[in-house]
Amino acid sequence: MRLIFIRHGDPDYSIDNLTEKGKKEVALLTERICKWDNVTDFFTSPLGRAKATGAPALEKLGRTAKEFPWLQEFYYQITVPKDYPDKSQVGKKRIAWDLLPDYYLSHPEFFDKDKWLNSKLFKNSEIKEKYKEMCNGIDGLLAEYGYIRNKKGFYDVENPVPNRNWADPIPEYHLTSVKNDYNEDKTLVFFCHLGVMFAIISHLTSLSPMQLWQGFYVAPTSITILNSEERLGGQAWFRVERLGDTNHLTNGGEPISSSGYFASVLGEKPSII
Repeated sequence: MRLIFIRHGDPDYSIDNLTEKGKKEVALLTERICKWDNVTDFFTSPLGRAKATGAPALEKLGRTAKEFPWLQEFYYQITVPKDYPDKSQVGKKRIAWDLLPDYYLSHPEFFDKDKWLNSKLFKNSEIKEKYKEMCNGIDGLLAEYGYIRNKKGFYDVENPVPNRNWADPIPEYHLTSVKNDYNEDKTLVFFCHLGVMFAIISHLTSLSPMQLWQGFYVAPTSITILNSEERLGGQAWFRVERLGDTNHLTNGGEPISSSGYFASVLGEKPSII
Protein backbone atom coordinates (compact mmCIF):
# COMPACT_ATOMS: atom_id res chain seq x y z
CA MET A 1 0.00 0.00 0.00
CA ARG A 2 1.25 3.46 -0.89
CA LEU A 3 0.41 6.52 1.23
CA ILE A 4 0.98 9.97 -0.28
CA PHE A 5 0.90 12.99 2.03
CA ILE A 6 0.67 16.47 0.51
CA ARG A 7 1.23 19.58 2.59
CA HIS A 8 -1.09 22.45 1.72
CA GLY A 9 0.08 25.33 -0.47
CA ASP A 10 1.73 28.49 0.83
CA PRO A 11 -0.72 29.58 3.54
CA ASP A 12 -2.44 32.72 4.65
CA TYR A 13 -3.15 31.58 8.20
CA SER A 14 -5.24 34.67 8.97
CA ILE A 15 -8.01 33.42 6.65
CA ASP A 16 -7.08 29.71 6.60
CA ASN A 17 -6.55 29.75 2.86
CA LEU A 18 -3.81 30.09 0.28
CA THR A 19 -1.72 33.09 -0.68
CA GLU A 20 -1.42 34.06 -4.34
CA LYS A 21 1.89 32.22 -4.33
CA GLY A 22 0.14 29.21 -2.81
CA LYS A 23 -2.34 29.20 -5.69
CA LYS A 24 0.52 29.12 -8.20
CA GLU A 25 2.06 26.21 -6.31
CA VAL A 26 -1.25 24.34 -6.35
CA ALA A 27 -1.63 24.82 -10.11
CA LEU A 28 1.71 23.04 -10.64
CA LEU A 29 0.83 20.39 -8.06
CA THR A 30 -2.48 19.74 -9.81
CA GLU A 31 -0.71 18.99 -13.09
CA ARG A 32 1.43 16.46 -11.27
CA ILE A 33 -1.43 14.75 -9.42
CA CYS A 34 -3.47 14.40 -12.61
CA LYS A 35 -0.68 12.26 -14.09
CA TRP A 36 -0.87 9.69 -11.29
CA ASP A 37 -2.47 6.40 -12.22
CA ASN A 38 -4.64 4.25 -10.00
CA VAL A 39 -5.19 6.48 -6.96
CA THR A 40 -7.60 4.45 -4.87
CA ASP A 41 -8.97 7.21 -2.64
CA PHE A 42 -8.36 10.82 -1.58
CA PHE A 43 -8.64 12.25 1.94
CA THR A 44 -8.42 15.77 3.31
CA SER A 45 -8.08 17.80 6.46
CA PRO A 46 -11.19 19.89 7.22
CA LEU A 47 -9.12 23.10 7.27
CA GLY A 48 -9.52 25.54 4.39
CA ARG A 49 -5.92 25.66 3.21
CA ALA A 50 -5.75 21.87 2.82
CA LYS A 51 -9.10 21.67 1.04
CA ALA A 52 -8.09 24.50 -1.30
CA THR A 53 -4.91 22.58 -2.16
CA GLY A 54 -6.74 19.44 -3.20
CA ALA A 55 -9.81 20.99 -4.81
CA PRO A 56 -8.41 21.77 -8.31
CA ALA A 57 -7.01 18.26 -8.83
CA LEU A 58 -10.14 16.61 -7.50
CA GLU A 59 -12.29 18.71 -9.83
CA LYS A 60 -10.16 17.87 -12.88
CA LEU A 61 -10.19 14.19 -12.04
CA GLY A 62 -13.89 14.11 -11.19
CA ARG A 63 -13.05 12.74 -7.74
CA THR A 64 -13.96 13.61 -4.15
CA ALA A 65 -11.99 13.50 -0.92
CA LYS A 66 -13.29 12.17 2.37
CA GLU A 67 -12.77 14.60 5.24
CA PHE A 68 -11.36 13.52 8.60
CA PRO A 69 -11.05 15.78 11.66
CA TRP A 70 -7.90 13.92 12.80
CA LEU A 71 -6.14 15.13 9.64
CA GLN A 72 -6.30 18.78 10.71
CA GLU A 73 -3.10 20.50 11.76
CA PHE A 74 -1.58 19.26 15.01
CA TYR A 75 -1.65 22.72 16.55
CA TYR A 76 -2.51 21.60 20.08
CA GLN A 77 -0.57 23.58 22.64
CA ILE A 78 1.70 23.05 25.60
CA THR A 79 2.58 25.44 28.42
CA VAL A 80 6.21 26.55 28.20
CA PRO A 81 7.96 25.21 31.35
CA LYS A 82 10.15 27.09 33.81
CA ASP A 83 13.38 25.48 32.58
CA TYR A 84 12.89 26.76 29.01
CA PRO A 85 15.96 28.75 27.84
CA ASP A 86 13.95 31.71 26.53
CA LYS A 87 12.54 33.02 29.81
CA SER A 88 10.26 35.45 27.98
CA GLN A 89 8.23 32.44 26.83
CA VAL A 90 7.82 30.74 30.23
CA GLY A 91 4.18 30.17 31.12
CA LYS A 92 2.93 30.96 27.63
CA LYS A 93 0.98 28.62 25.39
CA ARG A 94 2.59 27.44 22.15
CA ILE A 95 2.63 24.57 19.67
CA ALA A 96 4.68 21.52 20.58
CA TRP A 97 7.32 21.81 17.88
CA ASP A 98 9.99 24.41 17.05
CA LEU A 99 11.37 24.14 20.56
CA LEU A 100 14.84 25.54 21.15
CA PRO A 101 17.51 22.82 20.85
CA ASP A 102 18.96 23.64 24.28
CA TYR A 103 15.67 22.53 25.83
CA TYR A 104 14.80 19.73 23.42
CA LEU A 105 18.18 18.01 23.69
CA SER A 106 18.19 18.25 27.49
CA HIS A 107 15.22 15.86 27.70
CA PRO A 108 16.11 12.35 26.45
CA GLU A 109 12.54 11.19 27.03
CA PHE A 110 11.52 13.22 23.95
CA PHE A 111 13.44 10.74 21.78
CA ASP A 112 11.57 7.69 23.09
CA LYS A 113 8.52 6.58 21.08
CA ASP A 114 6.62 5.77 24.28
CA LYS A 115 8.05 8.07 26.94
CA TRP A 116 7.65 11.36 25.06
CA LEU A 117 3.88 11.31 25.47
CA ASN A 118 4.13 10.85 29.25
CA SER A 119 6.84 13.46 29.73
CA LYS A 120 6.21 16.40 32.03
CA LEU A 121 5.76 18.68 29.01
CA PHE A 122 2.89 16.68 27.53
CA LYS A 123 1.18 14.58 30.17
CA ASN A 124 -1.19 17.35 31.29
CA SER A 125 -1.86 18.74 27.81
CA GLU A 126 -4.52 17.79 25.27
CA ILE A 127 -1.79 16.52 22.94
CA LYS A 128 -1.84 13.08 24.58
CA GLU A 129 -5.52 12.63 23.76
CA LYS A 130 -5.24 14.16 20.28
CA TYR A 131 -2.23 12.03 19.33
CA LYS A 132 -4.08 8.87 20.32
CA GLU A 133 -7.12 10.09 18.38
CA MET A 134 -4.93 10.58 15.31
CA CYS A 135 -3.33 7.12 15.74
CA ASN A 136 -6.75 5.51 16.01
CA GLY A 137 -7.88 7.45 12.95
CA ILE A 138 -5.09 6.32 10.62
CA ASP A 139 -5.16 2.75 11.97
CA GLY A 140 -8.92 2.58 11.52
CA LEU A 141 -8.61 3.81 7.96
CA LEU A 142 -5.83 1.35 7.07
CA ALA A 143 -7.89 -1.46 8.58
CA GLU A 144 -10.63 -0.71 6.05
CA TYR A 145 -8.10 -1.58 3.33
CA GLY A 146 -6.94 -4.77 5.02
CA TYR A 147 -3.93 -3.49 7.01
CA ILE A 148 -4.44 -4.28 10.69
CA ARG A 149 -1.97 -2.87 13.22
CA ASN A 150 -0.78 -5.47 15.69
CA LYS A 151 0.63 -5.13 19.21
CA LYS A 152 4.21 -5.10 17.95
CA GLY A 153 3.58 -1.99 15.87
CA PHE A 154 3.58 -3.29 12.30
CA TYR A 155 0.59 -4.34 10.18
CA ASP A 156 -0.98 -7.70 9.46
CA VAL A 157 -2.22 -7.87 5.87
CA GLU A 158 -5.45 -9.64 5.05
CA ASN A 159 -4.53 -10.08 1.37
CA PRO A 160 -0.73 -10.31 1.00
CA VAL A 161 0.88 -8.93 -2.13
CA PRO A 162 0.91 -11.80 -4.70
CA ASN A 163 4.09 -10.69 -6.41
CA ARG A 164 6.28 -13.77 -5.90
CA ASN A 165 6.84 -16.87 -3.83
CA TRP A 166 6.98 -15.55 -0.27
CA ALA A 167 7.55 -19.05 1.06
CA ASP A 168 10.98 -18.93 -0.56
CA PRO A 169 12.11 -15.29 -0.13
CA ILE A 170 15.00 -13.98 -2.21
CA PRO A 171 17.49 -12.10 0.03
CA GLU A 172 18.81 -9.97 -2.85
CA TYR A 173 15.34 -8.90 -4.03
CA HIS A 174 15.78 -5.39 -2.62
CA LEU A 175 18.75 -4.83 -4.96
CA THR A 176 16.60 -5.14 -8.08
CA SER A 177 16.27 -1.61 -9.48
CA VAL A 178 13.00 -2.15 -11.35
CA LYS A 179 10.59 -4.58 -9.73
CA ASN A 180 8.25 -5.39 -12.59
CA ASP A 181 6.95 -8.41 -10.69
CA TYR A 182 5.74 -6.35 -7.74
CA ASN A 183 1.98 -6.03 -7.82
CA GLU A 184 0.85 -2.40 -7.47
CA ASP A 185 -1.59 -2.23 -4.60
CA LYS A 186 -3.78 0.54 -3.25
CA THR A 187 -2.68 4.20 -3.21
CA LEU A 188 -4.19 6.67 -0.73
CA VAL A 189 -3.61 10.43 -1.03
CA PHE A 190 -3.92 12.84 1.92
CA PHE A 191 -4.13 16.65 1.70
CA CYS A 192 -3.01 17.83 5.12
CA HIS A 193 -0.34 19.68 7.13
CA LEU A 194 3.27 19.48 8.26
CA GLY A 195 2.61 18.82 11.94
CA VAL A 196 -0.04 16.12 11.58
CA MET A 197 1.85 14.45 8.72
CA PHE A 198 4.91 14.02 10.92
CA ALA A 199 2.71 12.76 13.75
CA ILE A 200 1.22 10.10 11.44
CA ILE A 201 4.64 9.11 10.11
CA SER A 202 5.94 8.76 13.67
CA HIS A 203 3.13 6.32 14.42
CA LEU A 204 3.62 4.31 11.23
CA THR A 205 7.39 4.03 11.73
CA SER A 206 7.44 3.73 15.56
CA LEU A 207 9.39 6.93 16.13
CA SER A 208 8.83 9.80 18.50
CA PRO A 209 7.14 12.65 16.59
CA MET A 210 9.41 15.04 18.47
CA GLN A 211 12.32 13.85 16.33
CA LEU A 212 10.37 14.62 13.16
CA TRP A 213 8.87 17.92 14.34
CA GLN A 214 12.25 19.20 15.49
CA GLY A 215 14.49 17.71 12.84
CA PHE A 216 12.66 17.86 9.51
CA TYR A 217 10.91 20.39 7.29
CA VAL A 218 8.66 19.89 4.27
CA ALA A 219 7.65 22.82 2.09
CA PRO A 220 4.12 23.81 1.02
CA THR A 221 2.68 21.48 -1.69
CA SER A 222 5.54 19.04 -1.09
CA ILE A 223 4.88 15.35 -1.57
CA THR A 224 5.88 12.69 0.95
CA ILE A 225 5.41 9.00 0.14
CA LEU A 226 5.38 5.94 2.36
CA ASN A 227 5.10 2.45 0.99
CA SER A 228 4.47 -0.85 2.73
CA GLU A 229 7.29 -3.35 2.46
CA GLU A 230 5.87 -6.85 2.69
CA ARG A 231 9.02 -8.94 3.02
CA LEU A 232 7.07 -11.81 4.55
CA GLY A 233 3.61 -12.72 3.41
CA GLY A 234 0.99 -11.09 5.59
CA GLN A 235 3.36 -8.65 7.33
CA ALA A 236 3.70 -5.00 6.31
CA TRP A 237 6.02 -2.25 7.48
CA PHE A 238 5.64 1.32 6.24
CA ARG A 239 8.83 3.00 5.07
CA VAL A 240 9.44 6.52 3.79
CA GLU A 241 10.15 6.47 0.05
CA ARG A 242 10.27 10.23 -0.53
CA LEU A 243 10.20 13.16 1.87
CA GLY A 244 9.16 16.68 0.91
CA ASP A 245 9.44 16.25 -2.88
CA THR A 246 8.93 19.62 -4.66
CA ASN A 247 10.00 18.73 -8.20
CA HIS A 248 6.77 20.17 -9.60
CA LEU A 249 7.73 23.59 -8.21
CA THR A 250 11.35 23.50 -9.35
CA ASN A 251 10.47 22.28 -12.84
CA GLY A 252 7.67 24.84 -13.03
CA GLY A 253 9.97 27.71 -12.12
CA GLU A 254 8.16 28.45 -8.84
CA PRO A 255 10.36 29.21 -5.81
CA ILE A 256 9.96 26.85 -2.87
CA SER A 257 8.24 28.45 0.11
CA SER A 258 9.95 28.51 3.50
CA SER A 259 6.68 28.92 5.41
CA GLY A 260 7.15 27.14 8.75
CA TYR A 261 10.96 27.15 8.50
CA PHE A 262 13.44 29.35 10.40
CA ALA A 263 15.83 29.59 7.44
CA SER A 264 15.71 30.10 3.68
CA VAL A 265 15.16 27.21 1.28
CA LEU A 266 17.74 26.32 -1.37
CA GLY A 267 16.86 27.92 -4.70
CA GLU A 268 17.15 25.67 -7.75
CA LYS A 269 16.72 26.25 -11.47
CA PRO A 270 14.28 24.12 -13.47
CA SER A 271 15.61 20.92 -15.01
CA ILE A 272 16.35 21.11 -18.73
CA ILE A 273 15.02 18.04 -20.54
